[in-house]
Amino acid sequence: MRNKNFRFVFTLYFIIFGITIALFGSLVGYKIQMIDIQERIDKNAEEVAFNKKNNLFKPIIDKMDAMVFALSKSQILFDYLQNPDSHNTLAMDQLFLTITMSDKQVMQARFIDAEGKEKIRVDRLNESSLPFIVDSAKLQDKSTRDYFQIVRTLPNETIWHSKLDLNIENGKVEVPFRPTIRIATPIYHNGTFKGIVIVNMLTNNLLSSIRTSAVFEHYIIDKEGNIIIAPDDTLSWSKYTGKQNELTDIFPNETSKILSGTYTGKDFYTFPLNDVLHNDDDAILILKPKAQYEYSLVLSNIQSAILVVILSILVSIPLALYASITPSKLQKALLVSNSELKRFAGIIDKYVVTVTTKTNSIITAVSSAFEKVTGYDRDELIGRKINLIKHPDTSQQFHNALWRTIENGEKWQGEVKNIRKDGHEYWLEQTIIPIQNDNGEITSYVSVATDITDKKELEKISVIDQLTGIFNRRKLSDSLQSEVNKAHRYHRPLSVLIMDIDHFKRINDTYGHQCGDFALTTVAALLSKHIRDSDIVGRYGGEEFMVICPETQITAAVSVGEKLREAIAQYDFGIIGHITISIGVAELKEEDTLETIVKNSDNCLYTAKHNGRNQVVAES
Repeated sequence: MRNKNFRFVFTLYFIIFGITIALFGSLVGYKIQMIDIQERIDKNAEEVAFNKKNNLFKPIIDKMDAMVFALSKSQILFDYLQNPDSHNTLAMDQLFLTITMSDKQVMQARFIDAEGKEKIRVDRLNESSLPFIVDSAKLQDKSTRDYFQIVRTLPNETIWHSKLDLNIENGKVEVPFRPTIRIATPIYHNGTFKGIVIVNMLTNNLLSSIRTSAVFEHYIIDKEGNIIIAPDDTLSWSKYTGKQNELTDIFPNETSKILSGTYTGKDFYTFPLNDVLHNDDDAILILKPKAQYEYSLVLSNIQSAILVVILSILVSIPLALYASITPSKLQKALLVSNSELKRFAGIIDKYVVTVTTKTNSIITAVSSAFEKVTGYDRDELIGRKINLIKHPDTSQQFHNALWRTIENGEKWQGEVKNIRKDGHEYWLEQTIIPIQNDNGEITSYVSVATDITDKKELEKISVIDQLTGIFNRRKLSDSLQSEVNKAHRYHRPLSVLIMDIDHFKRINDTYGHQCGDFALTTVAALLSKHIRDSDIVGRYGGEEFMVICPETQITAAVSVGEKLREAIAQYDFGIIGHITISIGVAELKEEDTLETIVKNSDNCLYTAKHNGRNQVVAES
């Protein structure tokens, strides 16, 4: 056989072999891909549901909850409750107007008194209009409305969500539909119900963003099977339009699975929303894969299989493809590397808090993460000085030390408290690096930081008593141990006062635990007000408090105790009347430890109780 025949035979052999391998591999790959497609759809459903709930729905609801809670805890509100004169009424109007202006989704914000009468009301006609204060003559009696009757029975600091409903004016559903949700909380003052704060939120944009997807059809239903939103607007709000059986028509024989809220399958997926929206709807999100999406995945799989066959056939002709193998691999590697670089740059921009400034502190570049943490848009930051975000509590000495470090060409690392555009503070764990040119001159500074606000909040919570707002026992023990060590080391005096509210159990039994909590918080406030700047006060446990008095001998500590005892005894605790405290005082001796000085103070407290209470007893 001539060389050309051998060439033909081997070429034909490689082509047949390549086709056989390609067909077999494509068939196996096709089967595997079909399994992978279903897994991909399952995963996409989980990711879409998570994104809709936690990145779209939850932040907005949490924001509205926080808005209502902030209104309920405003000092302006409590000033108004104590004295609803014209000055305080005007302050309330401005407060509710400011809150309403802060978010275009807020259509109404109100304060309704304990009798169900509107006292403060701010309205907005639509998202594009400005809110306005409703004249007092137009305020209405809402005592018979279901939301007022519900909220007035709720415990203090409870946030209530209404059902997702359409706006109704004069007994008729407003057209076009204006879906709303009400968020409210009861107001208590000195244990007495004073009314409610309620905000009406327009949910058009929220619901529209939830049901927008290129992959799934989105439905939201309530626990009774009524459709709240659907891809086809004519099916939405079925309980208002009279289309009660549409759910059965869309998902025949699947109604019970859907209403269970936990079904996961090939045809659709359900996810409960009651962990985000705490109301009586018990809403369920339904994701149904779009037929076009499934078809595109299958078609893509077929196209991939065909492409593999064609490429395998071409590869079977080694002389034709040999020259292109190495360049193809290099090009593919280059594209992958470029894609990875772009992806990595996007991740850095989204998740890493970075800012670049000139040597004169003018901002030249920021990441999206920096915009998010500061609350400023990029256009508001570029060209401004970095001290735009400087917190007023941060000392000038701290900033001077920072600038000295980086101006000397050294890297600076540390924790910085800054202030957002909305006035809230946040913390960054920050690294600032000077950038130098070829001549060694500093041209700019690059800051890379991590948001540690949550960490700081946890640190604060770990040392603060949640009821009284003063130091807890753990912090007191740490502080006392530190003061004991210093007193022994430098031979300085140290005294400790332990005090107990007299007959506290009687207060709880007679007036209830809410009054007992009020007594504890008020006593804590009075102690904090009347101690010296150098003293340390905290809740030692139950109705017991401790005051640590550094650099204080026992005679001066007794004077501090008498001052505190008189302040408590003279204070009017409202319905409780007057209460008293007993105080034990001990001074640190050379042989004392933390445990012994506490024990000595406690023994003196026991003596004060035994001798009739409402007195200060010190060690002999």
